[in-house]
Amino acid sequence: MSKVDTDHMLDVTSPPESITYSMATPDDLPMVQALLSDNGLPYEDAGEHIEHFILAKEHGALIATAGVELLGTDGLLRSVCVSRKYRNLGIAGELCRRIEASAYREGVKRLYLLTTTAKEYFRCRGYRVCLRKSLPPAVQGTAEFLSLCPASAVCMVLDLDGASG
Repeated sequence: MSKVDTDHMLDVTSPPESITYSMATPDDLPMVQALLSDNGLPYEDAGEHIEHFILAKEHGALIATAGVELLGTDGLLRSVCVSRKYRNLGIAGELCRRIEASAYREGVKRLYLLTTTAKEYFRCRGYRVCLRKSLPPAVQGTAEFLSLCPASAVCMVLDLDGASG
């Protein structure tokens, strides 16, 4: 069994039942960009990857999102964002579980991320800190890595297939 299914499922809060989850479509892009922008996260290139975003909505209103850039057997987790009003309800954990599982189904073995504010959250999910220079060239070539996230952002990685490395 992969780590996606077992090792880092630490959230004990279940999201409210009124929350629905779905894959994003191009029509969702303006809402996604607004949510990311309102929360100080990069949004400029979200449209290039919108088909790999999962949305959380309540009564049709977007309240959270998470996305992944697929880069062969590597992926870049991005845009994990929950509207302030809905934080600490387990929504981020549910989005992460879903996006990690989706990436794994797409053949991703290692999922990388850059964060300036959520290092501890992701550490508790099983991600470990890694050096920027150790990231695969495809990850280093993403817009988030090259220009959208500051050089001070912490790099982290999760081995989705259970291997360590």
